[in-house]
Amino acid sequence: MDLWFIIKDRYMLLSVLLIILLVCLFLLLATWKRRSDIPKILTLIITTICTVIIVLSIFALVFAVSFGYNS
Repeated sequence: MDLWFIIKDRYMLLSVLLIILLVCLFLLLATWKRRSDIPKILTLIITTICTVIIVLSIFALVFAVSFGYNS
């Protein structure tokens, strides 16, 4: 039950991180679907950047929730 109060307390940060995560997932999916139309180096760059942003966003979400839960 305490987790729900932490989420309500930090909903702005969590919602921004979730929006970033969803946008990167959408861009990654769109790039993967059209990879034959896009040059290979651009596909590689977009995939790498999106993957890094997704991983960092997930770590930030976990950190924001766990930091609030432990304080």
